[in-house]
Amino acid sequence: MERAVRGVPAVVGWSWLISRLLFFLPLALSVQLRAPGELAERLRQWDAAHYLQIVAEGYSGDNFAFFPFFPAVTKAVAAVLQLAPLPVALVLTNGAFLMALVVLERLSRRCLGEQAARAVVLLTCFNPMSIFFAIPYTEAFYLLLTGLTLLVLLGSPLRVPGVAVLGALSSATRPTGVVILPSILIAFARQRGPAAGLVPSLGALGGLGAVALLNWRLSGDPLAFLHAQKAWEVNPGFNLSGLPFWLERLSKVFLGPANTKASALIDGVYPAQFSAVLAVAAVSVGLRRRHPGTSFALSLVAFLAYWLVAGMSGLNLLVVVGALLLCGWGLGRLPLEVWAFGVASLLAYLMKQHTMSLERHIFATVPLLMLQGAWFREHPRWLRFLVGFGALLLVIYALRFADGQWIG
Repeated sequence: MERAVRGVPAVVGWSWLISRLLFFLPLALSVQLRAPGELAERLRQWDAAHYLQIVAEGYSGDNFAFFPFFPAVTKAVAAVLQLAPLPVALVLTNGAFLMALVVLERLSRRCLGEQAARAVVLLTCFNPMSIFFAIPYTEAFYLLLTGLTLLVLLGSPLRVPGVAVLGALSSATRPTGVVILPSILIAFARQRGPAAGLVPSLGALGGLGAVALLNWRLSGDPLAFLHAQKAWEVNPGFNLSGLPFWLERLSKVFLGPANTKASALIDGVYPAQFSAVLAVAAVSVGLRRRHPGTSFALSLVAFLAYWLVAGMSGLNLLVVVGALLLCGWGLGRLPLEVWAFGVASLLAYLMKQHTMSLERHIFATVPLLMLQGAWFREHPRWLRFLVGFGALLLVIYALRFADGQWIG
């Protein structure tokens, strides 16, 4: 494969660069036109504000919900270079994303082949959720660390220190980092026997243990990171507290916001529109074998109509359902240790009991990105469309972000 620079595949380098420009240029231009001088304020909004506050002031209040590895690295680099935390965090995030793409491409090429690896990179970069690999969030670090862990787990012989350290850093970056444990146990069991993975698994848990110790020292509550999530109406664990939210979300998508709010059929237009979308989709499926060109055109019409009718809530639900289907489709297509991390991650995300931020968590999960690329590699028309559509949404999300609107 042609290389743009040493060690970086050309598709990675160009996709990373163009996708960053598609976000930062519209963002900077929009802010300059609407609120000159406020670009820095826009770049530190939402979760970024919490991470940067931790860097500047340490932990307090709801900030315990945010794990320490990313802000700790940002604070250390900013102190060494004598720079403000925001530009340091931006460089670290985008640099981590570039390295994560290199790892993701290498892992995908090894497991799925070169063409699928190319599709994985394109769909990861030209996706509206890739903005969270551009701003001071933990997604880029998490993608890099978990990707490196999986790459090491596929190596031979397995190195206990390397797996333990990478696993610990992953679980100190995001709470879902601990779901790498099944993959560690599977990989070591395959090479060394069932008990061989216990030590590296305990090492990987060390990241979460360090977070609990930090919470205990600063607040007296070792589980402060869990309790702080109640500020976002999250009740972690296996329970049914999120069932009303899921039912409401399904109702909004299938019946419409007005009917859901009124708990009655007061808007007959939305269900009629949605039924028409489903009818077009059904016809496209029926024509798939005999008339593939017509089938694709109709499925494209159905998808765009679904987006226009159901909006971002509809796309959000489609991402969740698609991830579940990909996990089933991917069994046997990925090494078991890689596939297990995808399934465990998705189960952990669903434990949030609602879909807020779920799509960006899914798009920071290595196996789900790999399976997405592998599936669309087998459907090149959809691959080309989604790269273009994702690039368009990336620009739209940049403009929404510039206006302070919530995007995920």
